[in-house]
Amino acid sequence: MSCVSTALIIGGGIAGLSAAVALARVGVQCEVVELADAPAGASIGLSGRIPEALDELGVYDALYAVSTPFDADTTAVSQRDATGRVLSAGPQRPQWPGAKTAIGVHRPVLLRILEDTAQELGVKVFKGVTADTMDEDANGVAVTMTDGRQARYDLVVGADGISSRTRSQLFPDGPKPTYAGQYSLRWMLPSSPIDGEGWYLGPVGRVGFYHLPQGLVYVPAVVDVPERVRMSDQEVYTLFARLLDSYTAPAMVELRSRLTPDADLIGRPFEWILLPAPWHRGRTVLIGDAAHATTAHMGMGGGMAIEDAVVLAQCTAKASTLTEAFDAFMTRRLARVSTVVETSVAMSRLELQGAPPAENMALASAAFKILGQPY
Repeated sequence: MSCVSTALIIGGGIAGLSAAVALARVGVQCEVVELADAPAGASIGLSGRIPEALDELGVYDALYAVSTPFDADTTAVSQRDATGRVLSAGPQRPQWPGAKTAIGVHRPVLLRILEDTAQELGVKVFKGVTADTMDEDANGVAVTMTDGRQARYDLVVGADGISSRTRSQLFPDGPKPTYAGQYSLRWMLPSSPIDGEGWYLGPVGRVGFYHLPQGLVYVPAVVDVPERVRMSDQEVYTLFARLLDSYTAPAMVELRSRLTPDADLIGRPFEWILLPAPWHRGRTVLIGDAAHATTAHMGMGGGMAIEDAVVLAQCTAKASTLTEAFDAFMTRRLARVSTVVETSVAMSRLELQGAPPAENMALASAAFKILGQPY
């Protein structure tokens, strides 16, 4: 029996919907508010212990059926030079008995499965609305939504991303997101399979790709951009074209031939934040990117949000008070997510300095060894 009966989850992305599913499974009546009307995004890799967390949520099998599996022989994390010559198989990842296969999944598909599961468990999901004001007393939190609806909850979970309004309200003097000096470029390409998947390292930046079962090829890239700027669609296309033009590897030449100005491209600055403990105040707690957003160098940001959700539900189910639950949650999460954020930022800095790729692989391998431990 959970120490809370009702919860409001602010944010209907990976962190928020995972929290809704996890809390609902331990008997908490949940509502989710999300400003966006429909899910968007590219693909996401879920590795390490994350598949176990997905299994605990009850969604792993459904996701596996619509995902690209990354088994021990995958080339999706291999490292190649600009000509296509293989440099390494990628960072070393620990194995353990009964480990579930890592997967790559289209983010909208992941969100749809999480939302469907949440609603099957009785979670109410409100789109185009978020929390406006919150007034806490000894017995709960009175919340007024942006559509005027009012309700009371035992627990509020801020899962509203790196630009979290909930975080700003809880910790107005807290840290703000920091620009890492690089841009993330992502391309969802409708295509039959292309040979040579993996990561390619070149003079302009690095780019990789893998296939998704929906007839898509996911092409992520990282490019150094000294100053944080707002890029237009045309500027994102031009940067991506310049990146692909710097390669002679056959797979990159093929991708370049398919890149057109109307391609489905996403360009975002790499920003990060690591909120110091505690991530909670009163009856409100932050999870996911609201508390610990990271660059994508380890590919673990979304996975850490999923783990947060599962651990939060475990802690509320075992604790007799919310304070006890929050303390247990912080004890289990702070060091683990700090490893991801700090290692990812360090890898970004090494790339900016032009360090040998082996240095990045060593950092990543050491971090993955830590993350191989149960969450």
